[in-house]
Amino acid sequence: MKCDQCDNVASVHLTQVVNGKMKKLHLCESCSSELGVGQGGFSVSDILLGKGVAKPLAGVPGNRACPECGWTLRKLRKKGRLGCSGCYEAFEKELKGILYSIHHATEHKGRVPKSHGESLSIRNRLDDLKSRISEAVADEKYEQAAKFRDEVQQLQDSLDSEESS
Repeated sequence: MKCDQCDNVASVHLTQVVNGKMKKLHLCESCSSELGVGQGGFSVSDILLGKGVAKPLAGVPGNRACPECGWTLRKLRKKGRLGCSGCYEAFEKELKGILYSIHHATEHKGRVPKSHGESLSIRNRLDDLKSRISEAVADEKYEQAAKFRDEVQQLQDSLDSEESS
């Protein structure tokens, strides 16, 4: 049997049931070690589903490092975790792709406690408006930017009054 990653003879065989369907993955020695099989730094479901850190990130150099802790993209792929909080910014683009492939979204869309729901939606709206202001200014649409600025001010005032209550 041939390796699913290359044309060498497969010597490692993984099987998993996903959504009621059996998924099989056949790897040669070199591909299995490259993906971290047997090293504890991967999720079998990630490999079988072809997503997450186990899948090579195409066109991305693996030697780029986090400026705070020195954790590299190659290490992120191998270990499946980050080195520090600065890694979230250093590898933002790659993490968004990984999160989207796993969750089909890059933002939390779940439930929020009632006590935080309204203020959280206001904060999200504020973030959205601030990015729209930047876009409008870049496109030289100053009247639109002024409308967004006024809406930001109103939302900020309501948020401040809510927090002081």
